[in-house]
Amino acid sequence: MTAPILLDLVADGAVRLALERSLYPVAERWIPQRLGEACDAPARATISVRAASVALRHPTDAPTLTLGRVAAWVKQGQERAAVVLRGVALSSGGVLSFDPGRARLQVDPAQAADAAADLYSMLTVSAALLLASQGRALVHAAAVVAPDGGGWLLAGDARSGKSTTCATLASAGWGYLSDDQVVLTGREDGIEVEGWLRPFHLDGETGVRREVAAAELGLRGGWRRTARLAGAIFPTVSPAEPTLLTPVSAADALARLVRQTPWLLAQRPTAPAVLALLTRAVRGGAFSLRLGSDTYRQPARLVAQLGALNQVLVPSPQSSPL
Repeated sequence: MTAPILLDLVADGAVRLALERSLYPVAERWIPQRLGEACDAPARATISVRAASVALRHPTDAPTLTLGRVAAWVKQGQERAAVVLRGVALSSGGVLSFDPGRARLQVDPAQAADAAADLYSMLTVSAALLLASQGRALVHAAAVVAPDGGGWLLAGDARSGKSTTCATLASAGWGYLSDDQVVLTGREDGIEVEGWLRPFHLDGETGVRREVAAAELGLRGGWRRTARLAGAIFPTVSPAEPTLLTPVSAADALARLVRQTPWLLAQRPTAPAVLALLTRAVRGGAFSLRLGSDTYRQPARLVAQLGALNQVLVPSPQSSPL
């Protein structure tokens, strides 16, 4: 049997993907770019994916969580908590066990389009729940790195301007980590944000969304896998109004960040630690960014509007620690 592809999804190897080689075309859109081969040390959690055409039974009760085309049932109160995953295709699904930290997924490659869409959501849910079991958070957010090295989340709903803001700042020389998903990990000296690199999702002149490789954008800023988190920015698109950056309260920022972690309460034993991590994430500084047409594809103008970030990039000695 051909050995599977092994990839570490986070830099320290804590979560690993084991993928049957024949399924790489099906999973390719989800797999973050520039991942290295798995390290020799055993992973704390593993997501394995195999090809199978057998139909799977669906639970009859309401799911705990839905993401895209996938439903998840978290089975609480058992000796070993588990999650049942099911996609739209009858053969798409799997089981995730928190002890020992392993997700076993399957899709039928013969149903290429359905299998790819199902697997994208199943991998996201599996990674999010396994990371949460380690006290980490997978967040639906872009992330950029300011000239001083501080990482900033760009969090918001689809079409809120995350990718456009990320690409515009990278065009101005800022670094970037991701335009869609990041992993937050608590450290003694703060929070580490790690980006999952994929093509940018940008709206063209006609409003049609398309995937664009970073190399095609001519970005001046380079990709970084990790950075120390400085704070969070919540963009919204408002073409008729001028671009404006305003601070938001920690409570408001936390509520907005929780919205971008829809799997937070799916596994209740892990929720308090993840919620505490998100609380730390917004403590360094949080802003609402109204994006007007005056800064659309105007890197210098957008950077000028972000001047208020300087107030929190270098905290005063009286500032509360993370």
